[in-house]
Amino acid sequence: MGPANGLSAAYGIARVGFGIFASCAPQSLGRTWVGEDSESPGAGVILRALGFRDIALGAGTTQAALAGDPRGWLAVSMLSDLGDVAATLIGRDRIESRGVVITSTVAGAGALAAGLLLLASESE
Repeated sequence: MGPANGLSAAYGIARVGFGIFASCAPQSLGRTWVGEDSESPGAGVILRALGFRDIALGAGTTQAALAGDPRGWLAVSMLSDLGDVAATLIGRDRIESRGVVITSTVAGAGALAAGLLLLASESE
């Protein structure tokens, strides 16, 4: 396994960890992202689903990296994170500015990491 695949597997494992946190404690994640609205039952459902999405993306990325080709999973992970940034920016007038900054930064960093790993995987 090359260095990019090893880093991709670590990225996948980290994403699984984030997904477990989000699915087990959706209101904690939600308070950072959408503020008081995270306390509503509907928000909890959506945030928990986000966690399960990240568990699936992380597990897929990890498995594919260990098998030698994580490019497809990295691309989908990158697009997923960019979608989170887009949704946050579209809704920025309805959530606290702190949540916009934190979520855009964290999701943007995830997208950037996936993109860089995707580029590195292309050269292996």
